[in-house]
Amino acid sequence: MAPPPPPELIDDLIGEILLRLPPEDPAFLVRSSLVCKPWHRLLSDGAFLRQYRAFHQTPPVLGFFQDQYCKGTSVPQYVPTIQASPVPQPAIAIASGPTTSCCTLDCRHGRVLFQVEDQPSQTLTVWDPITGNHKRISLPMHQYAVLCASDGCDHLGCSGGPFLVVIAGIYDAEEEDDDDEGDADGGPVGWASLYSSETGVWSASTSINVDSFIDVVLPSLLIRDAIYFILENGEKILKYGMVGGVLSVINAPPQHEPNMIFATAQDGELGAATVEFYSLHLWSWRATDPDGGIGEWVRCRVIELDVMIPISIGDPLTMFDLAGFAEGTGSIFISANDDIFTVELKSGQITKTGKRTSGTTFHIHVRSFCYVIFIMFSFFSLVTARLQVPMRTD
Repeated sequence: MAPPPPPELIDDLIGEILLRLPPEDPAFLVRSSLVCKPWHRLLSDGAFLRQYRAFHQTPPVLGFFQDQYCKGTSVPQYVPTIQASPVPQPAIAIASGPTTSCCTLDCRHGRVLFQVEDQPSQTLTVWDPITGNHKRISLPMHQYAVLCASDGCDHLGCSGGPFLVVIAGIYDAEEEDDDDEGDADGGPVGWASLYSSETGVWSASTSINVDSFIDVVLPSLLIRDAIYFILENGEKILKYGMVGGVLSVINAPPQHEPNMIFATAQDGELGAATVEFYSLHLWSWRATDPDGGIGEWVRCRVIELDVMIPISIGDPLTMFDLAGFAEGTGSIFISANDDIFTVELKSGQITKTGKRTSGTTFHIHVRSFCYVIFIMFSFFSLVTARLQVPMRTD
């Protein structure tokens, strides 16, 4: 006599099981959605997806973008850090042509910002790799940041919504005033403006006197309603407050050489990371004024990289470069020669993430040579995915 069939799982229990599917492997969600129609409906339900993101809180790192150089042109390349990454190569969002060169400028809130040079014009492209949507904006080269524009958004699943682009640049007031009789102070002047995808226009620019030019290579950092940029000599930081459009300048940590990147501090405030020999130094900015422009840097932690990263101590060819920081995940990416490692700041765990692909090169700026990547992290969603998941008919 055949054994009786197992009892059916109640809907609430099924939901609790599916809620615990690991977000770092989107293939689990896809395969589960193919089991039956009720499971597909549940995994596609907006209420379940919000509960799923709230349950896991930290979005998984899906991969990173790096620029590949060949014969004078640059092509962004996506390098997945998981086996079943839902992110395609960015070529589908970039107009291809014999004179087209493209570089990655920023990556945040599930969106990637590219600069496309297709002679004689230059454009910005904002790309949502999960939905496949992209939008082009005409603009010359400066430093940029891209972010979600939805008020009150937790940025765990904001793909497809409105976005903002921040542009920051420097101009020489002495050159601008050569033919004028104004009484400008002269020297480098920093300025910034904000673009909204909802209005399609740029805000009026604001400016401030600075003593150096902006670094167009290193990624920016978003802390609440402010974007931070590193100035070119690495000794100063430019802060742009998106509410009111206020600019201010902050000193960098005392040990900002040979390279420095932003990293959110443990208290959620402005932080930075530097490398000295084989040690990773983490810094936190302690502001003493309401605007956050006056304060001091406090070194809050030191992580010895040579303990967990296999290197040849004393080898002059071995060097560490801070390649990027994944906002919201607390992970720093470090390049050691041709290998890329991830440092999880909360646990201190260091894992090998991948390798630099053939053809990538160092970005050159006045302080040193540095290898920069832009990290993509997001929750996968059957609703917003650019590829439709086939349904079973049973």
